[in-house]
Amino acid sequence: MQEHLTSVKLEYVSPDDRKFREWLRRYREEIVGEPPPDEWLDGYIRHIFNEQGKSRHIWWAVEEGRRIGFAVAILSAQASDRQRIQGTIAEFFVYPEYRREGYGRRMAEAVIEFLNGQGANDIHASVTAGNVRGLRFWEACSFMISRYVLVHRPGLRREEEDEDEL
Repeated sequence: MQEHLTSVKLEYVSPDDRKFREWLRRYREEIVGEPPPDEWLDGYIRHIFNEQGKSRHIWWAVEEGRRIGFAVAILSAQASDRQRIQGTIAEFFVYPEYRREGYGRRMAEAVIEFLNGQGANDIHASVTAGNVRGLRFWEACSFMISRYVLVHRPGLRREEEDEDEL
């Protein structure tokens, strides 16, 4: 059976859309392991919507009238060459019921097409440590690992260290 594939459309999210707030909360819970505090979430939403349509673009991904997820992308000047534009896919969430069916790839293609159309010379995406599925997804979309970003958190030990001491 041949699958009928349609393109994903990106529609800007309204700053007062409560559905977006709920799905952003669920996304953050999935990547961090616990839901963010309401105060943090409300502050973050205010921050990102201050830049909506300028340097930051916050979209619903819509296919055949259904919201299948959301994406947040940022356009900025590259640090090493201010004349070059960098695109960053900062948040990317496909609703669980639409995963592993090609929706995410078409959603990524729509975001990449937008960023390319805005003159982005390089496009970056990131995944949290240990998110092998996310890493494999971006690799399937022609991304490659270019650097590792480390976070200094004194007193927090890696799981492997705990296992080595047992």
